[in-house]
Amino acid sequence: MELIDKQSPFQPEEPVKPENFQGRKEIIEKYLPYIKQSANGNSQHFFITGKRGMGKTSLAAYLNEYAKHKYQMVGVHILNDGVHNVESIIKQIVERILNEIQEESWADKIINEFENHVEKVGFFGTTIKFKNNEKKLVENIKDNFAVFLNDIAKEFSDKKGILIILDDINGLTESPEFANWYKSFADTMATTYRGESPVTMILASYPEKLEALYNHNPSFNRIFKHSTVEELSDEEVKDFFTKTFDKVNISIEEEALDFMVHFSSGLPNMMQEIGDGVFWNNYDEMIDKNDAYQGIIRAGNEIGEKYLKPILDSSIRSDEYLTIFKKLGADFGKSVIGKEYIFKKRDFVEKLTQHEAKVFQDFLRRARALKIIEFSGAKKSGYYKFTSNLYPVFFMIEAMKEKY
Repeated sequence: MELIDKQSPFQPEEPVKPENFQGRKEIIEKYLPYIKQSANGNSQHFFITGKRGMGKTSLAAYLNEYAKHKYQMVGVHILNDGVHNVESIIKQIVERILNEIQEESWADKIINEFENHVEKVGFFGTTIKFKNNEKKLVENIKDNFAVFLNDIAKEFSDKKGILIILDDINGLTESPEFANWYKSFADTMATTYRGESPVTMILASYPEKLEALYNHNPSFNRIFKHSTVEELSDEEVKDFFTKTFDKVNISIEEEALDFMVHFSSGLPNMMQEIGDGVFWNNYDEMIDKNDAYQGIIRAGNEIGEKYLKPILDSSIRSDEYLTIFKKLGADFGKSVIGKEYIFKKRDFVEKLTQHEAKVFQDFLRRARALKIIEFSGAKKSGYYKFTSNLYPVFFMIEAMKEKY
């Protein structure tokens, strides 16, 4: 097949489409019965945590699509990394609900309630947006959000409720405002609308952001059913590669598959990059170890460009520091994949040259300042870990280049 005619089945630059979503069976089986309860009037609150690259957004998108098609819910998925106040997120939620339902035959009654407060814009499709001066209305909805959601859900003709996903709520965790507002909203849902509120809320963010919300309001965590998205198992990664390549009629030799699984390290975005890299470096209907090797190198280069190189400054790009990173990557490669890689400073120094050992303390200081490495446990314990396993995977691949 000519290169120009090839089309990769992988999605390394974007969240995985729901129809291509695989894995996370345990979390999905935990959530779906509760979403069904919500569709029947018992409101539910979920919080998904996980480090960068664990596939939180893809999981949320899958749950959203499932709720819409299986339980006939109106689902909205909001990515709001840059939002820092409750009013802005309320505005997004209402706009997204109105846009989601506008093609329904019964939607006019709801949308007409907002006719003096919204405008329709767009060239190739109509988008409903609040007018710029609707601050008072947004504040009123914020203060009565439980009432608003339940009143609007009552107007749905052939839909059973609302599912709202607030993804990447990073900015909202910076002050107590969101935690306190959400606690009040959830309490109203649980008391005033007990058994009569078909609303599911799913929040997703990093573990440290959930901790920040807890620190703002210690009652916040008790609202939710919690799930942590962690590395995929080897079997899940194998299944992913096998099924995805099978879609384009390509088989994988066992040795090549094991190679790809090892370097994926259970990371969803890493396996997407590796799958994509291998796809573009394969020119027949069988992937061998050389195809896998070339694809992994390509994936490592992509990960480096996207996630690591933008945060490296000249002081940590020096050859001696890169050599230390590669040794950490090689050491990571010997660890149990899927487990958090933690190294002890005193033990790791023994693997360094005399000069590397001399600069190791400054290396750790710079790596921590750039948020590549962080303390694991108490500062004086001497234990460290990478802030994301994408980093040691990248350096593991860099070390591999010198080996093969």
